[in-house]
Amino acid sequence: MILLEQRWLACTMLLCAVIVPAGQVPAQDTPAQAPAPAPDTVADIPEPASVSTALTQPHLASDKIADVFRAQTQTPAVAQQPRSEAAPDGVPSAGAKATPDEISQWVDQLGRAEFAAREQATAKLRAVGKQAMPVLQKAAQEHADLEVRMRAGTVADGIAGNETAGRVDAFLAGKDVSMEGWNVARKILGDGIRVRELYVEIFLRHEAAAAALEGSTKQRAEAFRATIIDIQRGMFVEHRLTTEADVIALLLLANDQDMPISRVEEGAMFTTMRREATSRLLIDAQLSGLFRALLGGWVTRSDVSNRQDMLWFAMNCNLDQSLQLALETLQKSTDPPTLAMAMQAISRFGDKSNISDVAQYLDDERAASEVQYFGGNVIEPQLRDAAMAAIVLLSDRQLADYHLDPNAIHANFGFIVQAIGFPAENNELRLEAIEKVKRELVPAK
Repeated sequence: MILLEQRWLACTMLLCAVIVPAGQVPAQDTPAQAPAPAPDTVADIPEPASVSTALTQPHLASDKIADVFRAQTQTPAVAQQPRSEAAPDGVPSAGAKATPDEISQWVDQLGRAEFAAREQATAKLRAVGKQAMPVLQKAAQEHADLEVRMRAGTVADGIAGNETAGRVDAFLAGKDVSMEGWNVARKILGDGIRVRELYVEIFLRHEAAAAALEGSTKQRAEAFRATIIDIQRGMFVEHRLTTEADVIALLLLANDQDMPISRVEEGAMFTTMRREATSRLLIDAQLSGLFRALLGGWVTRSDVSNRQDMLWFAMNCNLDQSLQLALETLQKSTDPPTLAMAMQAISRFGDKSNISDVAQYLDDERAASEVQYFGGNVIEPQLRDAAMAAIVLLSDRQLADYHLDPNAIHANFGFIVQAIGFPAENNELRLEAIEKVKRELVPAK
């Protein structure tokens, strides 16, 4: 089953370019260069506006979220089913308990010929509410009496609707009511009106994801896979817009650092995160903080194989974890374009103390990106050029003073790799610039 689901996801990702209108998914052919913003993608994000409504409980920091899941222990309570006191008319009071035998007896009474008997059985089942749901649902499918099957289904639908609506209303009013997964979600997301509204949408739209928050890592992995498939089907088959609840549901589960995520699932995550819902979350005054915390927990779990995509996303969303991710990339990656993107992140989020991390690449002649053509010249961006640009910016100096294009500076990405190369026929200028950087900006060992 897992293999079939992964194949479905892989096929969906392969067909994205065909079935998604142009401009909805940003091209990633040259992730070291900032792609042009598209109408339905993450673009330059303004700071969230301030609001007067504050969270009643703050969200967790990124590095604390995984601990919540690791601390999870499954200690399911065994519900007791005592016989409850009946009301004077023989109908239990709302929320009362009943034994399984009593519930089964009332369900059978739904097929009685006497109207009063059927109504009394219906009232009793509604009074015990959710407790009667398993028996009612089974009877609606399997009972030998057609009348019982029909009436059991109707009673079950009514209980479910009233139960959910009542709980949601009380939950949104700030009351301490039972909502699957909320105890864990509250520790991570914090609490407040806007957070509760968001969680209600997660609870109603991604019930398995909400329930899995209080389960095991295996249960979260199953819910994660099912949630991705549901979101992808909505995007590419049903043409639904991705919602904030879709994004937060995935990120909550993905912050279980012990839960494996396949390359196909990671790709589907990127597709979801690049939609407009991400932009809305980043500028939501009450949700942007918890969203960035969840993003921070997700990006730091990535492996080197998808590091270009993750660095691009982290920088574009202005995540503090970009620096940590970039420094780790310099240690683990051997791919020149990925290393160049790490230097972009360091140039933006680092300081002078990071110059030594980058200086080791000042003599690296490997290509940092494809050859560019500019002003009739062939421009060859190399890793040593990216290292120079990063060191110059970390030193608060001007790119032009080191023969680098001053127009290469970029607000989100530090600098554009493709813009800092030298003409192929003028390597002397590059060597002169490198020596000047080493002499003036690189600390002596």
